[in-house]
Amino acid sequence: MTRELTHDEAFAMLDALALDALDPAERDAVLAHVAGCEICRAELATLRETTSQLALAAPAASSAGSRERIHSRLMDRVAADARARGVVPLRPNASSPSPSASGPTPGRAGGWRRAEWLAVAASVLFFITGVLFANATRDRQNLRDALQAELARGQSSRTSTDSLRTVVALRDSMIAGLIGRDVAVVSLTASGAKAPFARMFWDTTRNTWTLVAHNMPALRTGRTYQLWLVTKTAKISAGTFEPNNGDAVVRATYPLARDSLQAIAITEEPAGGVPQPTGAMIVAGEAKSAGR
Repeated sequence: MTRELTHDEAFAMLDALALDALDPAERDAVLAHVAGCEICRAELATLRETTSQLALAAPAASSAGSRERIHSRLMDRVAADARARGVVPLRPNASSPSPSASGPTPGRAGGWRRAEWLAVAASVLFFITGVLFANATRDRQNLRDALQAELARGQSSRTSTDSLRTVVALRDSMIAGLIGRDVAVVSLTASGAKAPFARMFWDTTRNTWTLVAHNMPALRTGRTYQLWLVTKTAKISAGTFEPNNGDAVVRATYPLARDSLQAIAITEEPAGGVPQPTGAMIVAGEAKSAGR
């Protein structure tokens, strides 16, 4: 039974598979992995496209080792190239016929065939070296690209985590500002069947103010709503806001003694707000109605 290869083991053998330099058991094991691995399939397709230029057509002998098979295939390629050049190369292990007394001597023709053979072999080996160098360069670039992608994913994950923490912190702060033990509530109302109304939640311990408003009329261009904290001696701006479909949530921080607050009001003012209220009162509520 063929042992199942790990991804790393199979990936390391793809070059040899593309060159058909594996024995049948190794080849079957790698192909079994490639069938279920998209990464290895893509890598093998690239390697086969590159090595197809070698035109290694001779079948591998199942009993020979990988090194001998590659050598045999290279020699077959050299022989094919030599035949295309019009020469008949001799295998290195072939026995050269002994010249007869009356027959011609190899002389320059034999020397030329050996030189041609070496030249063709050198060209094939040079091409293989180039392929291996290209593969090594590609592998290094792939590693760099993978590292950069992993760093980018890590940064994106950290950014998402930080954003989520911020959202959770804001939510928790909002909840504490609405239902905390020391939160006083002031109701702001106006007359009319569908009149706007709002509630101000005042955390007297943290000095935070959270206004929740409903049914606010749409603003004219260049206008805004402004929130006021009214004391015995001053009208203090707590910020401006523009509702969305009549609803709004406004938060502010302002230290104020509880017994100094008389009322809370919202007026319509020019965009950007004003130092003191000048526009029409939209809703208002007395501080004496504040409860917990």
